[in-house]
Amino acid sequence: MEAYKAMYNHPGTVWENAGRVNRHRGPKADPTTVIDTVNAGQRVTILCYSHGDTEKFINPHGHENTSDAWDFVVTGDQDRGGFVADVFINTDGDIAQQLGSQGTCDALRQRLAGGQPPAIG
Repeated sequence: MEAYKAMYNHPGTVWENAGRVNRHRGPKADPTTVIDTVNAGQRVTILCYSHGDTEKFINPHGHENTSDAWDFVVTGDQDRGGFVADVFINTDGDIAQQLGSQGTCDALRQRLAGGQPPAIG
């Protein structure tokens, strides 16, 4: 996983008006899957994204973000990570466009299981 972090990490920050945001074991807003929380203003690294439950959030600029994308985020090298609804993470754009199809968590699983080196670009 460390090699993947070095090649595909994408920075993000929890929106400053988000408060505490739940991290989940999967891309859904199920309270039984909550691992922990990330806090407003906290920097995170996005390793991949998946599609799941649709979430809505109004960012500090008054724009309503609506998306079914969930980011798999870590807060440091020793963090095991978890899923956060993309609407709560400021990535300066659309995570699906920023990471593309190679940035999906399914693509990551396939690369890691197959032992193939990650594609670049």
